[in-house]
Amino acid sequence: MRISLEVEGLSELVKALEECATDKEIQGINKRIIERAEPIIKSEMASRIPKSSNLSQSGRGFGSKSNVSQHAADAIPVGKIRLKDTGAEADVGWTKADNSENFYVKFINWGTIYRPPQEFIFKAGRNAEGQILSIAEQEYQAFLNRTVG
Repeated sequence: MRISLEVEGLSELVKALEECATDKEIQGINKRIIERAEPIIKSEMASRIPKSSNLSQSGRGFGSKSNVSQHAADAIPVGKIRLKDTGAEADVGWTKADNSENFYVKFINWGTIYRPPQEFIFKAGRNAEGQILSIAEQEYQAFLNRTVG
């Protein structure tokens, strides 16, 4: 799942921020928001990933000798934060091109011809959306309090 900051519902706060902050300052604030959001989404995603009680039964299945070193829920990849203009974004979870040790999780998420999709990656993001907006509001308000206050 890509965390991309698109703030809706905080229009007055964003407008006030744009009036008194430079693009570099806004980019820094957005980066901090993403840094605080990543563990929330990772935790939410981990709670939605199927996890066997026996690690030896985990892996890609199909009778293979896929020996994973840890459950996928414990090995959720978190990408580096990318900055562009005033925005910031990062990937949490697996992408369709991922071939890491726990790549098989993408088949659970997006489904196969034998298994319907469970779509836990985007559900985790949607479920954490309120918390992320709260973080954005806190960060923007804190900046305004320091500079305008």
